[in-house]
Amino acid sequence: MHLHGFELSSLALLGRSRLEDMSRYFRGPRVQLSSRDAVFILLGLAGLILVIWLLSLVVQWQEQGRKKPSATRLFLQLCRAHRLKWRDGWLLWRLAISQRLTDPARVFLEPERFEPEHLMGTLRFHAARFQMLRGKLFSCPERTPPPDGRDPTWNLPLQERKGTPLAPVTPTPQIR
Repeated sequence: MHLHGFELSSLALLGRSRLEDMSRYFRGPRVQLSSRDAVFILLGLAGLILVIWLLSLVVQWQEQGRKKPSATRLFLQLCRAHRLKWRDGWLLWRLAISQRLTDPARVFLEPERFEPEHLMGTLRFHAARFQMLRGKLFSCPERTPPPDGRDPTWNLPLQERKGTPLAPVTPTPQIR
């Protein structure tokens, strides 16, 4: 048992001597920290802090984008939903900006914004295009009624119906 303790103490001394050998380079008069080395160390630390700060900003920006709705994102989604060409979406965006709308998606809700008297500056040159867009956004497609005058979706099963069709209405006789 005494021999075992000797081995442990010699290993501890051996480990200590190795550490002393390795740390000897950093002690004594030979070690000199030049101003150039200090500048590189400080620049490295500043760069590391900058990278960490930028990463935290990116993560924070992504979290905020998921939480609150964006007016721009809504506008782009409406352009896609209406299958507008890029040029038409850009014209609608310019219309919203020229009318100083805080929510540019309002151009999809208010047809009076397309009136020629509300077009300002260079947008007046596109008045015909705006009238076409107004017709596309605010007009229902023409449906030809069936010859019997009934809604054809009324006879469809409930799962296949679009919207809620009304029952056929028979005219009420008027008393004279």
